[in-house]
Amino acid sequence: MEKGLEETLTAEIIDVIQENRSLTLTQERNADSVLLGKVVDYRRTVSSYDQNEEVQEYKVEIMISVEYEDRKKRKTLWKEDRMLGWSTYFVVPVSGQEVEEEEDAQLRAIQKLAEDIKTKTVEGW
Repeated sequence: MEKGLEETLTAEIIDVIQENRSLTLTQERNADSVLLGKVVDYRRTVSSYDQNEEVQEYKVEIMISVEYEDRKKRKTLWKEDRMLGWSTYFVVPVSGQEVEEEEDAQLRAIQKLAEDIKTKTVEGW
């Protein structure tokens, strides 16, 4: 498992929810509802090769398990055991694409997960 993914994902979810302003964040013990989750899988796989069979692009996948609970009604509002966020990055110059690091793709995958969680949590009402 990549170190720091859960912390980065948590910070991104907090930012996305605060930007939306539909929910107010508070300490868990005072919350009416709680979002619980964890990273269950992380993969980096080759996405494409050049004509010399050298890697030119990788795909990063972050799989999480996440659940949104209503503490007042004591029920799960939604749950996903395998929510996926992914992105690709090039490790060699390719026309129109910049060379990036694995962390760049991780951040885009995390941003996608945070947006998906916000959509299910806030816009799903």
